[in-house]
Formats: sequence, structure tokens, C-alpha cells
Amino acid sequence: MKLILNSFFLLIFFTCSSAFADIFSKKYIIYTSGIKIGNLSWVVKINNNNYSNDIKLESGGLLSTLYVFEGSYTSSGNINKNILTPNKYSHSWKTSKVNKTMELVFNNNKLKSLEQNPIEKEKLRLNIFTINQTKDPLSSFLQIIFGEDTSLVVDGRRIYTMNARYNKNIEQTIIELNNYSNLWADHKRSDFEKITYKIDDDFLPSKILIYFDGRVFRLKES
Repeated sequence: MKLILNSFFLLIFFTCSSAFADIFSKKYIIYTSGIKIGNLSWVVKINNNNYSNDIKLESGGLLSTLYVFEGSYTSSGNINKNILTPNKYSHSWKTSKVNKTMELVFNNNKLKSLEQNPIEKEKLRLNIFTINQTKDPLSSFLQIIFGEDTSLVVDGRRIYTMNARYNKNIEQTIIELNNYSNLWADHKRSDFEKITYKIDDDFLPSKILIYFDGRVFRLKES
């Protein structure tokens, strides 16, 4: 029901505001094991038939003196009848020891190119360029917020399916990550487990929980 209501809201939204640019933004504090580890900002821009996603995060809290990190994630594409079609996705991740970048280009609902630095030495284990209806992770997450219950994700390191359902008992949407495969490593690994989120009276979630590698990362609106 929650996904249906989101779809209805977005239909009204696009009908009434197609000639205008709209910006949705929120800031979050990131916790794990009850300890603040960083801050995250999320900005979504929708302008006629185009959209963009921008997420930035950085270390913060008591542990930031021991572990410093910063990341940037962006995606952009087109919207047609509430369906997102990504054109480009990029992310960067930097710590005191690591500096990684990834850039994906999509065309006709397929991944067209993948560039990363440092360059992966081994060959891809899957021909992801022939798989239809793939989206980057930000576009897929936004697509589910738009009301879809499934989306096929490729992020340059993994490919998996997001399957969403609304749990009325906890008043949250649960996104299970299924058919998980690593593109460069052992396919049996499945560190990325699930995501849950809650939307109150706004477009973007007020709370997000990310279950990864046996840990829970909690994003709470600041």
C-alpha cells in the first residue's frame, strides 16, 4: 500500500509541476553500534523529464580522528511515466589509505561502459553489458521510492536485484537484495544484505538502515 501511495503522489507531482525544477534534500547522521561515525547529505533534483541524485558523506564523531573518510555518489538520467532511465553514475571513496573512483555510463537501459581507478587487474566474470534494464544503485533506490517494487542494480562491483515490500507493523519499507553476484570476485560473497527505510511526510526517507557485512549502519535525519 505504501508503494501504491508513493506512485499516486508522484503522478500528481509530475502532472502539477512538470514545468518547474524541484529540489528535495535531507541531511543524516550515520551511526553504527550506537556510535556516530559520519554525516551524509542527499539532494534529488527533478526538472521536467530529467533527474539527478547527489549524495556526499564524510567522517564525523569521536572515531573520526582514527578513521577519516569521505565519499561522493552521483547519478542522473531521464524520467518517463515515473520510470527512471539512468545515463550516468559515478562515485568516489577516499580514506587515508584508499582513493577509489568509479564511473558508469548507461544507454538504452543497458550498461555501456565502466571505468574505475585503480583499474581492476582481473577480467569481469559476467558480461554485464548485455543485461537489459539495469540501473545504478541511486537510481534504483529512487525508483523504489517512486513506487516500484523491484529494480536490477549494477554498481561496478556487484549486480543484484532490489525487491521492496512495505511492512505495516514497523511502518517501514524493506528492500531485500537478491540474486547477488560480485563482478570481480567470488560470487558466493554477499556482504550487502538489505536496506530498510521510513518516509514520514516528505519525499525522502527520514530514517535508513543499511545491513552490510554483519553490521547495521543507521542513517537518522539530522
